[in-house]
Amino acid sequence: MKQQTRILSTVSLIHAVNDGSTAVISILFPIFKEIFHLSYTQVGIVTGGGLFITLIAQLVLGRLADGKNVNSFILTGMLLTSLSLVLLSFSTGFITLICFIFFMRFATSFFHPIGIGWISRTYKKGRLDWAMGIQSGSADLGAFIAILTTLSISQLTHWTVPLYGWACICILGVLISVALTYHLNKDLVFVTKERNKHTFKEMATDAFHRMKAIRLLIPAFMISGASWGIIITYFPLLLTERTTLSLPVIGFLVALWAGVGSITSISYGKIRSYINRKKLLAAAYITIGILSVFLAVFTQIIILIIIMILLGIAVFLTYPALFSFVSEVTDESVEGWTFGLTFTFQTGGGTILLFLGGILSDLYGIWTPFVLLGSLSLLFSVVLLFNYHKPFAQPKQ
Repeated sequence: MKQQTRILSTVSLIHAVNDGSTAVISILFPIFKEIFHLSYTQVGIVTGGGLFITLIAQLVLGRLADGKNVNSFILTGMLLTSLSLVLLSFSTGFITLICFIFFMRFATSFFHPIGIGWISRTYKKGRLDWAMGIQSGSADLGAFIAILTTLSISQLTHWTVPLYGWACICILGVLISVALTYHLNKDLVFVTKERNKHTFKEMATDAFHRMKAIRLLIPAFMISGASWGIIITYFPLLLTERTTLSLPVIGFLVALWAGVGSITSISYGKIRSYINRKKLLAAAYITIGILSVFLAVFTQIIILIIIMILLGIAVFLTYPALFSFVSEVTDESVEGWTFGLTFTFQTGGGTILLFLGGILSDLYGIWTPFVLLGSLSLLFSVVLLFNYHKPFAQPKQ
């Protein structure tokens, strides 16, 4: 197996396990809400606060990883994720739940800026869109499996069983990854970086200039991050409150969204060969905007199936497209730092909207997070269309 292929296989596997582990927790919230007597505001605090931990951790870990063994970083994250899943099974109420989920969010923060930066660096000179689509689609496949099975297994056994299962999958993923990367050339795992020490002011200035170069895409990262969080967290709660659907059926509907998203992400390289990235992004955010509002209105099962299929296509097209835009304008020596910054905005969007969604759900109804997401997405699509003929991302000046 070629060394590039080994790296892509490793990153794709870890991404699948990482996002699958996260999805298990998100889809369990209808059960958490019932057994721990959570309000929607508390759900927003747990999910939004967890993303805030991710926001800070990704930024710090992305910076630390540049110039170091990136493989060791992401495997460490997997081991900590396995531990966090086991600890989460000991939750007894709101306080323990929030502590263990915050720890898990820290553990899963190792992967995204480091793993995607590794793919960006490895495939920057060729087949970038294809590689981004493969690793992103693998993550969606992991989430699909987790979402499809978790609620059914929980109903047949106990809600802790999926946690133990994914803890074991994390360990298996680490063992397979070690076997895949054991003989990699050192220059593919380590990247030379500037060794000068920087003050906080210098780092802040550097971050400002890097974000200025992709300023048009910052709202895109925020909306895409919020789309994942709101759909996987509040959609099951919406169906639990407004329909008589069983938990396995609810899990199937969310899994349908993630499954279609997985196929879409894996096919992104092929789709990209027919449609340019700018058109893909504009169409995706218009679709997300309209269909998110529809989720607040319709509860008929056939309509929901159609909406979730189309949302799966729209939401999951945005991730590899955004990563590819950023990769093309990023120097190899600062991949982790730059992707850490972009994921700060992606998780920041999710943090704010998940927290607001919980508060608004308690005040006005569980439909409000979807109207909020839809309105912001439609507004941003107008901004994209007005700036369509300008570069969406530029090299740092």
